[in-house]
Amino acid sequence: MYNWLKQNPKNVCVITCSDGRAPSGVLVCAMFCFCQLFANPVPAMQLLSAKRPGSGLWPSHRRYIGYVCSLVSEKPTIPHSKPLVIKSVTMSPVPCFNKQRSGCRPFCDVLIGETKIFSTAQEYERMREHRVQEGKVLFPVSVSAQGDVVISVYHMRSHALQAKVTNTQIFQIQFHTGFIAPGTTVLKTELDACDSPEKYPQLFHVLLDIEVESTEKQKDLTPPWEQFPNKDLSPSVLFSCHQEHQDSLATAGNPVYYYAV
Repeated sequence: MYNWLKQNPKNVCVITCSDGRAPSGVLVCAMFCFCQLFANPVPAMQLLSAKRPGSGLWPSHRRYIGYVCSLVSEKPTIPHSKPLVIKSVTMSPVPCFNKQRSGCRPFCDVLIGETKIFSTAQEYERMREHRVQEGKVLFPVSVSAQGDVVISVYHMRSHALQAKVTNTQIFQIQFHTGFIAPGTTVLKTELDACDSPEKYPQLFHVLLDIEVESTEKQKDLTPPWEQFPNKDLSPSVLFSCHQEHQDSLATAGNPVYYYAV
């Protein structure tokens, strides 16, 4: 995209996605930061929201936009290639997703990209219901992962009349293992997909017990950050004129300074 826009001032990029919201919004914000229009995700997301309200971006989207910022910063952070061991996932207090609002029947999935590598899901009759009085739910995981990790926890619900089982998402976490600093043992992040506030007790949070392995493990494909230089990037390719550039900065909440000539 950057190369295409740089080739000719008349070149245009049209961005779309399956739902017209989050994926395209993340790409637009990432492009703002890649071109060094902004040094952090917040003003990028503010500009997107001003130009296209209702973007529906989650905390993990902001996290990934931040990854782009760190890759093109003055002192870039290059992701490491060390796998991450996810030892356990703990959520506390117990959220209220059953009919009685007294607890939930949860299971945990772990994915790398779109590939599921672990799940605690079983047949409904074998799934344990956790009550609020228990204080927390701990999922033993003990899996090694590398790359884009998605951790999703669901509540399993049985519909006797329809003779079927449905799953309601309790929360989701997404991150890239290469940006987790070696030596980190506990990870606490903002949660995605918490769309029903009344089902979550106060101070609800999730802790990941993790360990970054000591040995680098190279992947089959060359990471994209090793293929593109981060020098001489300019936000001017994003705009048709200087005034549009200045107006966008003002819209995003960045101060605009005018100098007398």
